[in-house]
Amino acid sequence: MRPVFHLTPSRHWMNDPNGLVHHGGRWHAYFQHNPDGIDWGNMSWGHASSTDLEHWVEHPVALAHRPGEQIYSGSVVAEPDGTLTAFYTSAFDTGRQAQSRATSRDGGFTWARDARNPVLDRGSSDFRDPKVIRYTDDDGTQRWILLAVEAVERRVLFYASADLEHWDPVGSFGPVGGDGVVWECPDLVRLRVDGDDAHRRWVLLLSTNPIGEDAAPAGSAMHYVVGDFDGRSFTADQPVLVPADHGRDMYAGVTFDSAPDGAAIMLGWMSNWRYAHAVPSAPWRGAMSLPRTLSLRTVDGAARLVQRPASFVDEYLSGAASVDLLADRPRTLTLSGHTLVELSWDPTRTGALRIRLDGEADDAAEIVHDPDAGMLTVSRTGTAAAALHPDFASTSVAPLRADDAGRLLVSLDGPLLEVFAGHGESVVSNLVTLGAGPISLTVDAAARSPIGVRSVDVDVARRSTATAAA
Repeated sequence: MRPVFHLTPSRHWMNDPNGLVHHGGRWHAYFQHNPDGIDWGNMSWGHASSTDLEHWVEHPVALAHRPGEQIYSGSVVAEPDGTLTAFYTSAFDTGRQAQSRATSRDGGFTWARDARNPVLDRGSSDFRDPKVIRYTDDDGTQRWILLAVEAVERRVLFYASADLEHWDPVGSFGPVGGDGVVWECPDLVRLRVDGDDAHRRWVLLLSTNPIGEDAAPAGSAMHYVVGDFDGRSFTADQPVLVPADHGRDMYAGVTFDSAPDGAAIMLGWMSNWRYAHAVPSAPWRGAMSLPRTLSLRTVDGAARLVQRPASFVDEYLSGAASVDLLADRPRTLTLSGHTLVELSWDPTRTGALRIRLDGEADDAAEIVHDPDAGMLTVSRTGTAAAALHPDFASTSVAPLRADDAGRLLVSLDGPLLEVFAGHGESVVSNLVTLGAGPISLTVDAAARSPIGVRSVDVDVARRSTATAAA
């Protein structure tokens, strides 16, 4: 099923989000797109916009590939005069990758490429994914910072500019973590810790993709590092990459420029390079995650990333009645397959909580919240899962906080399953092969105790709203 409340292209291939920006009251999402087919290739920037991060309108291709040059990932910033400036990777047929520039003066719908392109060139075949952010020095001086990767070297390179035209190299970060991967799609955001405006830390977001003949079967993934940034270089608290999402299908997530109130809102691609080409969907292939607001929370003495889905999710759930399932036996609900489910309970009374989603034939997804083991596991099984790709059927594992209060938000939208534990301290995002619906959701627990459940069929809610408006 095509997702209902996630961004997908009307036709053809989609991967990494690009150029995320809020401008003129609209959220603009550009994305890696093949305008000519359902497989990767002819990379161009597709374009969609939204007023609420839920309902998306697709627009004509913003930056199209042309002979000898594909348009890889990048970013957009909104300047004070209303100009939007895009930086993207020009991937030339010669193998060279360099950064190019384009501007829009009509709100992001048409773009003029800089005649001097590429504007930043290292003569490298792996220099890509520019992300531009704002930075204010201690003396109040404001600068632009561009970060991009030397992917195979596992390095993030930093450049500074006062005018978005002339760039000076100022520092780098990496390599850290294991080898056998390339680094892609960096982002750098400054987040509050525990909601304290006076206590903020920098978070470097990175995506990694295994390479080589013995590439890790888990495939591509997102990570983050907490540390300090002085306008030149990033210093990590610890030289390790921490999983940003513990599922198999969250990649290339970056944040929107100029989001209202300075919020850090991330959008990612829900797939995995290990099997993205094999996902059986038509006439479209590829989807974005739920938009997620990022923050930091102190967990076991360290600042950890917290992700909360866009506000429309809470708005849907706030209108749903909570039903107490007295877990004297397993209880089953029937879902449409475009559903938000929130569960709350006391883990000290229930022990392990098990949620099973059964779809067509024998395909299923199972979520197990085990407070004694301190683990959240999400498994996907079945004939269709096994047939999709040898590495698709799998179990993802995420840590649970020791003081976890017992709360899960489950978002199922066609093939997209996202599970948020607690207040978003652990997230698991996976594609699933449950078919065209309906879906059976069964809740059971190790010990018998009340479990509060709120659920919303988003597709039905939307149609009811549309009927009422008419």
